[in-house]
Formats: sequence, C-alpha cells, structure tokens
Amino acid sequence: MSLRSLGLSEFTGERVIPGLVDDNLFNEHLARYRFAARFSEGAHVLDAGCGSGYGIAEFSQAASVTAFDVAAEAVSHARENFSRPGVRFLQASCDSLPFADASFDLLTAFEVIEHLERWPQLLTEAARVLRPSGVLLVSTPNQSYYAESRAAAGPNPFHCHEFEYAEFEAALYAVFPHVRLWTQNHAEAIVFAPAHPSGGTLDAPGNAAPETAHFFLAACSHSSLAANDVHAWLPSTANLLREREHHIAKLEGELAKKDAWLRQLTADHSRLQLTHEETLVELRQRNDWAARLNDEIMKGRLAIAELQGEAEIRLGWIHDLETAIAQGTAEIARLRTEVASRTAWAMSLEEQLDIKTRHVQLQAAEIGEHQEHLNRQSQLLDQHWRRIEHLQAERLQVANSKWLRLGRRLHLGPVLNVEPGQ
Repeated sequence: MSLRSLGLSEFTGERVIPGLVDDNLFNEHLARYRFAARFSEGAHVLDAGCGSGYGIAEFSQAASVTAFDVAAEAVSHARENFSRPGVRFLQASCDSLPFADASFDLLTAFEVIEHLERWPQLLTEAARVLRPSGVLLVSTPNQSYYAESRAAAGPNPFHCHEFEYAEFEAALYAVFPHVRLWTQNHAEAIVFAPAHPSGGTLDAPGNAAPETAHFFLAACSHSSLAANDVHAWLPSTANLLREREHHIAKLEGELAKKDAWLRQLTADHSRLQLTHEETLVELRQRNDWAARLNDEIMKGRLAIAELQGEAEIRLGWIHDLETAIAQGTAEIARLRTEVASRTAWAMSLEEQLDIKTRHVQLQAAEIGEHQEHLNRQSQLLDQHWRRIEHLQAERLQVANSKWLRLGRRLHLGPVLNVEPGQ
C-alpha cells in the first residue's frame, strides 16, 4: 500500500513519514526510540501518538507493544507496514486512554504533548495506566530553539503548546514524584572507527546549559529512576559534515545560478526602465489628449443638456398637439356620426315630403273635382232657389186668393201655413 493511498502523501510537520523526510530529520526522531529501547526489554509497551509506526521496530525485546494514533490513515499505514506478533495498532486519543489502570511498564510519547490542546491529560492518563514501577518517556522541542529554527517558515501550525525547560520540568513534577531530564542535541562528532570495531568509548560530557538544547526528553515514574547516563547514537547515515559539504556545494551552484539570474534581471530591469520612460512620455501625451477629450466631453454634455431641455419643451408641445389631435379626432367622429344621423333624417324627411307632395297633388285634384261639383251644385241651388222664389210668389198669390180665404172660412180646400200678406 502506498503512502499516497493512505493519505500520508507529504511531510506537513504533523508527523514524521519515512521516505518523505531527509535522513538527519528522520534519525533525530528515530534516536528517541533507540533511547527507549533500553527500557523496553520484557516490558509491556504503549506508544502514544505512534504516527506512521516506524519506531515500533526498536521494541523487538518487549513482551508486547500497543501503539495508537488519533489519525485513522496513520494507524492503517502502521498496521500495513509494521505489524508483527505481539504488536497491535489502535485509533485512540492521548488525552483519554482506553486502557485499564496499571496496564503498562513503559509508555512513550515522543513529540506528541505539544500537539495537544489538553496536554496535561496526557500526563495524568500516563500516570494512571503505568504500573508502580512503570516509566513514561516523553519528549518535546525547546520552544526557544524551535522558534529560531522556524523563523523563516513561521510557527508550526500543528503545535498547540510548546515548552521551555523550566515549564516542562515543573509540569512533569506536578504529576510524577520522580523525573529525570535529558537534553537531545543533533551535534557533530569526531569519530575514530575501525572497519570492524570490537567495542567503543564515548567522550560526551553533555550540555552544561539544558535550557539551550534542541529537544527535551524526560523519564517519569512513580518509583525512583536509576538511569542517568549519556546516550549517543551514531547512525550509519549520519555523516553530517559530508552532508553539509554536499549542501554547501549545492548552495554554491544555486548561488551561481542566482548570480546569472540576477545579471539577467539587471539587464531586464534596464530594458524595463527604458520602456518605463518611454511609457511615461506616451502616458503624458495620452493624459494631454485625455484632458482635451474631457473638455470636449464637458462641452458635449452641456450641449446635450440644452438639447434635452429643448427636447422636453418640444415633447410637451407634441403632447399638447397629440391631445388636441385626439380631441379633434373625437369631435370629427362625433360630427360624422351627427352628419350621418342628420343625412338619414333628411332623406327620411325628403321621402315624407315626396309622399305629402303626392298627397297634396291628389287632394288638389280632388278639390278641383269637388269645386266643379260645388259649382254644379251652386248652379242647381240657384235654379232651385229661383224655383222656390217662384213657388213662394205663386203661393202668396194663392194665399191671397179670395177663393182660398173663402175655403178656409168654410173649412174647405187645403190648409196652407202661410199668413196672408206673406
């Protein structure tokens, strides 16, 4: 299984990953497990914050090893690469250990405590799960040195609390009655070694000022601690001087490249400076043109404002004209309706007049006929009237007749209703 497939694809400062860090950094961390191996023979070991699991290989003489980390991908990687009989890997948190009291002889917590927000819980939990003679081995970087070494990169974003020597010592004594502190420094050494050494001697007086050390490593226990010797480990890959020489050579090569790059940048800068001056001249010309253009724009805006005022007046006039046109159109429509109505009335009146004219003509003809009839009747009346007058005259004559008066006296003859003398 690859590191990338497990999520351990790069070194971020949170945990050490073999193969992704340089040898010196890896040996710096592995040395602590080499130191812890002296306490692990026949012991039941608990490795807190085991990370990728590389340190478990140093506990080959232990009775059992339990290792845990809070990150599931780290536990998966450790289980895949470092499992063996007597070793188990778990996912757990350092501030709440899922183990019974007095379960272990050795508890290692290397470069873990500074990553915890509740770091005192690690110490109290360690005191709980360790047997009375058990030992806690805990390490942490020196805050002062670590700040200097990371001045360019800035603080480690995975660290919650970093310690100086006095604070670290006080925190350990607050939980454990027996504490022994070592300083850990990655120092140069002058080594005299045969091809096949039969033994060795160590001349390492240690650090007279522990507050200046790179790292602190402490052994803590409920029982007294006998260990008080100097421990030095010289790994086969640790030829620090040679590595520095290679690094210096590499830096010199990079410096030569940077010098060439700087010369190129200087030439580029000269060209850019010339271009900049030409650009400034062009910019001034364009600024002058922009100023003239701004004046023209202002004049144009004033003209536009005047035209807008005139347009508003004309729009008002057009609006009034449209209103008058609408009223005229309505009036024309009304007049057309009225004319149509009156035309229809006139035509109806003309028809009635024609009818009455024909009726008058008929009546005139009838009147003519009646007039003729009246004239004839008048003639007849005149005839009858002359006849009547004649008859009346004859009647008077008769009435005045002596024979008729005699007949009346004798009551003979016709009775005439005419008085005498009439």
